Amino acid sequence: MWTYETTLSWDSGKEGSLHAGGNPEIRVASPPEFGGPQNCWSPEDLVAGAVGSCVMTTSLFFFEKAGVKPLSYLSNATATMAKTSSGLAFTGITVDVSVAVKTEEEIEKAYSAVRKAEESCPVSKALKCEVTLNAKVSCPGS
Repeated sequence: MWTYETTLSWDSGKEGSLHAGGNPEIRVASPPEFGGPQNCWSPEDLVAGAVGSCVMTTSLFFFEKAGVKPLSYLSNATATMAKTSSGLAFTGITVDVSVAVKTEEEIEKAYSAVRKAEESCPVSKALKCEVTLNAKVSCPGS
C-alpha cells in the first residue's frame, strides 16, 4: 500500500499554498470564473493535470514493458464541469495524446501501451466522470 499526503495552507483571499513532501510549492486558488486570480493553479486545473500526468506516466510504464522508446509524448487534458442536479461536477475529461516512435513496428505497440494506460490509470479510476482518451501514434520516418 502507498500513501500520498499533501498539506495546504491558506495564504489570503482565495489563494493557498500546496505542499507535498520535498516537492516545489504550488500556488492554488479558485479559478478566475469563481473570483480567483489568473496566475494560480485551480483545483479544476489540478484534476485535469492529474489525469493527464497519470495517463502519461502509466503509458511510459507500458512503453517500457513493450520495449517502445518514444521520441516524443505530448498530451492535452480537457476537463469539463457543469451544474448538475447535485451541484457543480466534472462531466467528463478528454485526454488527447500524441506519441512519436522510431519505427513503424513500434506504432501498434505504442497504441497498445496507451490503451493499457487508459484502462489502468488510478487517477481516472478514482473519478465519477467519464475519461476519454484519444491517441495518435506516428513514426516521423514513414
